[in-house]
Amino acid sequence: MILVERSTERSPRGWLRAGLASPLTARLLVLWLLGTVAFLPVKILPLPFNFEMVDAWVLLGLPLALLHLLMGPRRPFSPAYLLPMWLVLLSSFLSSFSAPSAMNSLVVILKESYLFLWFMVLAVLLPRLAPRQLRLVLSVWALVAALHGLLMVAQFISPELWRLTNELGGVTARMEGYRAAGLFICGKAGCANKAAYFQIVAFVPLLLSGFSRRVKVLLGLAIFTGLLTSGSMAATAAFFIGMAVTVLAAAVASNQLGLLFRFSFQAMVAGVLLAGLFYGAARANPRYAEHIERILIGRFDRSSGGRLSLWSRGIDALVEHNAFLWGVGPENFRVVDAAQTDNQLHNDTLAFLVERGLIGVLGLGLFAFIPARRALFALRHAGRSPLARYELAVFLGFLAATVVESITHQLFRTRELWLALAVLEAVYLQLRWAMLAERARPGLRGFASAARLPAAERKVEGHV
Repeated sequence: MILVERSTERSPRGWLRAGLASPLTARLLVLWLLGTVAFLPVKILPLPFNFEMVDAWVLLGLPLALLHLLMGPRRPFSPAYLLPMWLVLLSSFLSSFSAPSAMNSLVVILKESYLFLWFMVLAVLLPRLAPRQLRLVLSVWALVAALHGLLMVAQFISPELWRLTNELGGVTARMEGYRAAGLFICGKAGCANKAAYFQIVAFVPLLLSGFSRRVKVLLGLAIFTGLLTSGSMAATAAFFIGMAVTVLAAAVASNQLGLLFRFSFQAMVAGVLLAGLFYGAARANPRYAEHIERILIGRFDRSSGGRLSLWSRGIDALVEHNAFLWGVGPENFRVVDAAQTDNQLHNDTLAFLVERGLIGVLGLGLFAFIPARRALFALRHAGRSPLARYELAVFLGFLAATVVESITHQLFRTRELWLALAVLEAVYLQLRWAMLAERARPGLRGFASAARLPAAERKVEGHV
């Protein structure tokens, strides 16, 4: 996607002045963002209250980011997300008064307040980055996901490597039916599901990065292959639905439906070749065939049956406690669950309904509506370039995949989800500012016109 920012000088500091004010502050904040995306898939050390290593890094740089936003130049931001945040926190507070375990609710409130604060800081900070700064962050994120995907492939090939990786986190996991999870280590199968969703979200920075098309294809194959080795059926279905939404939205927005059929054919051929590769590997080593059958087909009845039982017990708890308005309290289904399995509901909408009531569901619905509207806005105003439309359509695909994945897993507090939403917010605000600048200069007609202006007068271009 083409973004433009006003600049009148070509010195190394010119692009910094177009983004963050101080060169030193810019370098520190970009370093903080790079560390954040690098730590996203690292779930090795068990920390209290399910905090992760990336949270330690975020908290390390959050004061600097807040200080910069408070002391730096004022830039407008959109307060749209404040309403759903308020509704979610309000429902959490109200439900905590009648919750069987108020401490569980308090921990959730603190964790979500921290996530909301981090997201708002990113939503204000990322639009201020110069294009090459944001490209650097997105490119490193995509590279980290590709390397993580390759690690998952290696774990699939070598169970011994999977065992050694788990031992890094002090976990002695069972070898039978193991599933590749990269650096997502918790001794449970759910780690593989979390790793699979991380791979899905990575297609957002991949398509928006500054890599060439060939490099994007290679990195995308590494990311997607890692997703397949996780054995997550829900994540695989979510990926293909997200990809279909991305391609369809881009083709319709570009009025080039022929590209839709061409891309669909290419994707089908690639899928057949990849399936053939897996089949050939399985024929060469029967252990791979047995493992694929065990993690895909062998888990189906147990996984689907477990989900249906959980959802049924969740509805029973909602009716029994008459908690339709504000729920039984965040993370309190574990307490009121008749089966006492110490398990989550594995469905975001149902979890919000049971634990936070209708007020919480309303907040969750707004969290889905606002980014969907922003993604449609970005797609409509992406410029005339079909490539830019295909790049920005990834937001709609990412949201569709998240909705599908959230049917069988709880994703609301997933760090990469909030980071991707912050990137969408940055793209949305940059487009709004570019549109305002274009209206202020009637001679400019679209981003392509700006690119043809003399160097001394044009706006600096960049790819998000």
